[in-house]
Order: sequence, then structure tokens, then C-alpha cells
Amino acid sequence: MKKQVVAVLAVVVGIAIMGCSAETNFGGQAGLSTESSWIWYPEDVEEAGPDDPRFMRKTFVLESAPKRAELRVLADDMHTLWVNGKPVESRKNLWGSGIVYEFRDMLRRGENVLAFKVVNGGGMGGLVFQGEVEDSRGCVVKLRSDPSVRVSRKKKDGWLEPGFKDSSWKPASIVGSAFVQPWFQNALFDVQPFLTRADWERRAVRVESLFKLPPGLAEETPVKAGIGWENGSCVLRFNGEAEPAQIYRGTVDPTTEHGRRQIALFRDAGVHTYMAELYLAHCWLAPGKYDFTLLDETVRGYLSVDPDARLILEPRLIPPSWWMEAHPNELVGYAKGNYNSIDEIRRVRRASLASEVWRQDALEMWRAMIRHLESKPWGGRVVGYQPGYGIYGEWHYFGSWVNEMPDTGPAMTKAFRQWLRERYGSSAALRKAWGRDDVSLDSATVPGIEPRLAKRPLGMYLPVEDQWVIDYYRCQQKITADALEGFCAAAKKETGGRAFTGAFYGYHLGVLQQAQGGHLELERLFKSPAIDYFAAPYEYFHRKVGDDGRGRAVVDAFPLAGKVHLVEVDTRTHLHHHNEHG
Repeated sequence: MKKQVVAVLAVVVGIAIMGCSAETNFGGQAGLSTESSWIWYPEDVEEAGPDDPRFMRKTFVLESAPKRAELRVLADDMHTLWVNGKPVESRKNLWGSGIVYEFRDMLRRGENVLAFKVVNGGGMGGLVFQGEVEDSRGCVVKLRSDPSVRVSRKKKDGWLEPGFKDSSWKPASIVGSAFVQPWFQNALFDVQPFLTRADWERRAVRVESLFKLPPGLAEETPVKAGIGWENGSCVLRFNGEAEPAQIYRGTVDPTTEHGRRQIALFRDAGVHTYMAELYLAHCWLAPGKYDFTLLDETVRGYLSVDPDARLILEPRLIPPSWWMEAHPNELVGYAKGNYNSIDEIRRVRRASLASEVWRQDALEMWRAMIRHLESKPWGGRVVGYQPGYGIYGEWHYFGSWVNEMPDTGPAMTKAFRQWLRERYGSSAALRKAWGRDDVSLDSATVPGIEPRLAKRPLGMYLPVEDQWVIDYYRCQQKITADALEGFCAAAKKETGGRAFTGAFYGYHLGVLQQAQGGHLELERLFKSPAIDYFAAPYEYFHRKVGDDGRGRAVVDAFPLAGKVHLVEVDTRTHLHHHNEHG
């Protein structure tokens, strides 16, 4: 769980309007600037303590009455917005792509103030916003999160109101442009709406200047890859040659100096196999329409630093917002209530694993992605595919870690009834198994909160008394495994078996709510020819410096089944100033 760090920001965006002119500031790294940037108080945000507020101010002036006013805001992790000292009630929550506010009636001629309260749950924190105000003359004021914002660690009475004096406050710190990690191409944050065409054009120029391909790449034969065991040790095999199974899985951006340096460090240490996570929703423009530019950049970026690089891709299969808006009945439902977060451990808006529409559409995109790569010179260096879905791409059901009771939506209800038909065959057999006279194959529902609460000794469920819940969990686990296996099988087929496949799966230790979101179909997936390896991080509770770093899986089971188990070593060393995992 993240620690909670509270920051309060009052952002007053100031652009003087003189004959409809406006000043625009660009924040971010050189060559990657964007009109709106992630902003924060000038500090190491990870050092900010709980209940330690931050305040920011900037004003804008309207020469005449406003005609329209809209602002899109995205915060890591939560925020509240005021305009001229009053909270904004008119809003539309678009979840990962922010909240859109309308506040025309709250503005006035003269000076106006926006104010934010932002809560950072731990790690990196930031706020990005973009909007416009148009006055009655047709003049447009652009509202951007940029370096002109003023910041203080101390507030005084009146900080939310126009006229407050902030000349002694510091300029806001730019955490990074809208292209910066850990937000850009992150499954939890969709920053696309905050990027302009000019932003993308500037980025394209930088990418082309950096991403030079190795000489002779176009003439290379695609790498034939494998993963397995040799003389009792796990090995990677490339074109028949074995090497140690050491892979750098870095959340890096190859367009930045830091990202390129990280890749170079492993290159120089003799590690040439990399795993890269990417968010396929950015590539999915419309039904059957894709743009894999960012996918190509991922592979090209590594190759431009390490000419010998080979890539394992970990694409996240989350559909874009437009898909979820179009298919409300295909989304996850939670017995605990409606959506309440963009964090996948909570009640996040996502496609249900039981949705046939999602599986068909996502498989179509998945296959198109692999076919696209196979047609490119750099595609032959992609040696593995690791599909990611569920919490953080680890195939835990959304919301299950904190007992949000997934999945009660229409798609899962339909799938559960079909599973019951296949298992019992008749309503009479179902009523006997459940010990209930009020149920049928056509009326059975997903159990809610009360039936799932384990009341038996050791948290056990009993046949008949708890068969309703037992059957649902069996159904849910099967659906999850079916989806995972299906994507791996498609990757095998599209590459002609040239690439290996795997997944974050097989966790049994340190994971809460195994039944409703765990990995209980591992024995079955051991038998699947479509999956070559399984991966897991260390258990969270034993990963600080000096701890034993126990595994999250029963690792000896994997070689016995003829499969490989990879450990994600994301433990900080003694050199880091935070003694915790991450």
C-alpha cells in the first residue's frame, strides 16, 4: 500500500489579456517540452511527509464576461478544484484521462483564481492541467500547468481569493513534460488529452535524431528465441546459442538522457535482453484502426543505445477510454459499489475478463501488433511477448487485493451462467448442488458481499453451504487463465513459434484474496504449450535491505513442470536513500 502524502495547491493561472494576446510557457526537458507539464513544489516529492500541504497561485484576467470555460485536470493521486474560492460542482470524471470541469458561471471580469488540493499517495506526485476560457469578445485564455505557477509551503488567509499577494512565493517546479515517466504510456494515466499536435511534432523531431538503427539490421534473419533449462540452469537461447537468463526490465524512456544511460549501463555489463512495458490503448485509435508508432519507437529506442539489444515486450491490454464508453455492459462490476479510483487495486473502470467483446477486440489488436512488428526490420529483435492484464498487468482480478468483490457486471454474469450450464446441465442439478430452490440456470447471479465473506474455520468454504461462491470463484479463475493462455497462443502463432511467451502468474505468497483474484489455475497452465515462463516479484513484506527476500511463488514447482520461473528483482540496494522496495 502506498503511504499517503497530502499536498494542497492553489493554482492561479495568470495570462494578461491585451488585445487577445497571451503568453505561453513550455515546461519539460530540452527537446521534449510540452504546453502543459507535471508540476509540484520544488522538492524531492518522495521526501514530503503526510499532512504536509503545498500551495500554488497564479491569476488570469478577463477583459469581458466569459462565454465558456473548461479545464481538464489529472493528478497523482487525487485533487479538488476551486474557482475564486468556491468548489467546482460541474464535472465529468474520465478516470485515467482526468476530470473535466466547466466553470463559466464562476468567473468574472477582472482577476480570477483557480485552486487545487492534491493528494499524493506515495512515490512520484504531480498535477497536470489544460483548458481554455473564452470571453464575450472571442478572446481565448489558455490555461496550462507550467513554470509560471507560484508556490509556497505556508498558506495565509485569503490564498484562494483574487488579490492575494504571492510575490515571495517560489516558482513551481516542473517534474517533467507530459511525455515524462512514470506517467507517459502508463496504464493508469492517459495523458493524451494534455498533448497538442505541436507537442507531438517536437517529440518526433527528437526521436528521429536519437533513434538510429544498427547497420545491417534490415538484412538480418529474425532471431529464433527460446527459454529453458541447460545443465540445471535457466538459460535464454538465441539462434541456438545459450546465455544466462538475465533481463533488464526498466521503466525507462529512451528519449531522455537518464533512460539512455540506464540502457547503456546494462549494455556495458553484457546484458543485452530487455523487457519493455507499453500501453496498447495509445495505439488503438478506433475499431480495427491502429497506429503502432509508439510501439516501433519502444524497440528502436533500445536498439539505438544497444545495437545487440533483444526485446521482450509486455503490452498492457487495457482498452482505450472510447472503447469503454462504447461498451458499458462489458466492464467490470464490483459488489462494493461504483468506480472510485484509477488505481487497479481498487474499483477501477476496466473491461471484464469475461467480456467476449473485449477478448475478440483485444485479440484482433494483439495479432495486428505482432504482424506489424514482424513486417519491420526491428521486429526480428523482439524475442518474447508477455501479455499483461488485471492489477498492474499481473492477472489478478481488478479490485481483488483490497476486497472490492469483483466481478458482478453483466459480462461476468452471462459468463457465469454459461459456466453453470456446462457444469450442471440442468436447473434441477444446480438447485441440488447449491441446496437452494430459488435458483435456475437462467437466473443465477454472481454472489455479492455477504455470501463471499468466509465464516468457516481457517477461512474455508464448504460444499453445498458455500457452493454458490465456490462455483463463482472456479468460473472466475478459469476465465482469467483462458484469457492469458489465448493471448500467448496467438503470439506463438503469429511469430511462427519464433518468440517465447510468458506472464506474471503463479503467485501464492503475500497475495490477499487468492480465491477472487489470485492465480489458482497454475497447475493447468503448466500443461499449456503456449506459455514458456512465469514471473513474479519478491513478496512485498520481506524486501527491505537485510530482509530475506522470500519469493512469491513456490519456485521448485516450475522446473518440475518443465517451465521457467523468473524473479522480478525490484529491490533497492543499500545505496538508495529509501529502505523499501521499489
